[in-house]
Amino acid sequence: MLESVPPAFLDHSIVCQAEVDLPAWLDGLSGKSGWRLEREEEGELYDSYDFCREDEEIQVVIYHTGYATVENGEAVLYDGHLSTAVGHAQLQYFNAENGERVLLN
Repeated sequence: MLESVPPAFLDHSIVCQAEVDLPAWLDGLSGKSGWRLEREEEGELYDSYDFCREDEEIQVVIYHTGYATVENGEAVLYDGHLSTAVGHAQLQYFNAENGERVLLN
């Protein structure tokens, strides 16, 4: 009988850190520039950001799972995982136990 052994990188928890240039991302999604951060709220499951520009508002919600939504009033400008926000989101992975960086292909 063969015993299945997971690859070494799967024998511990991995944490993903996402860095997003929110103003540049909003410029690209909305086609308009000059967005200012009005409000920021940290939640247990997500972080929420309200941006404004003249009389317009955009709400960005980034869930701790890596999923994000961007809404401008009733219009949804983005609804998906940050890994598909190419050029605006940089994802890095770390070993949860010792903080060492993990490279995933």
